[in-house]
Amino acid sequence: MWCVLRCRPEDAGDIMKSCRRNIPADILQDAFIFTCDRMKRYQGSWHVETRELFPGYVFLETADIRELADALEPYRAYVSVLEDESLLRRVDPEEEELLRLLGGSSHHLKLSRGYIRDGITHITQGPLAGMEEQIRKIDRHKRTAQVGFRAEGRERSFMAGLEITGKS
Repeated sequence: MWCVLRCRPEDAGDIMKSCRRNIPADILQDAFIFTCDRMKRYQGSWHVETRELFPGYVFLETADIRELADALEPYRAYVSVLEDESLLRRVDPEEEELLRLLGGSSHHLKLSRGYIRDGITHITQGPLAGMEEQIRKIDRHKRTAQVGFRAEGRERSFMAGLEITGKS
């Protein structure tokens, strides 16, 4: 199961590396930061950049959340403590399934491409292909899409890179 550890965005990489180094493999199966591709315009042209999909969150994979929470106690001074004084929040199973589908084993959401015809979005390539009904909003200027989903009975969303190549 996946859990998230919240910290300052600039500390996420160091905390992830420290967790990998200091927490035994039988407790921590994987530690990663979920990344995505986004388009950014500079020097007169568009460039693909990699950035964190959820800034300030380190994802931790474990089979036993209690043992992991105990192993993370030395990090209490460096991470954000949740309302209930815990360090970890379990990722909802629906959310984990969607992120595994989109990011694969690399935990990286690649850029998607598509077009709009008669007001209907069609994704031709990338991880959002076939998920057009989950796109809530498209910003063609920034080349992003707000992807929404339901988890724990609440509507949640994140921004993904989407290049719309044509509209008719």
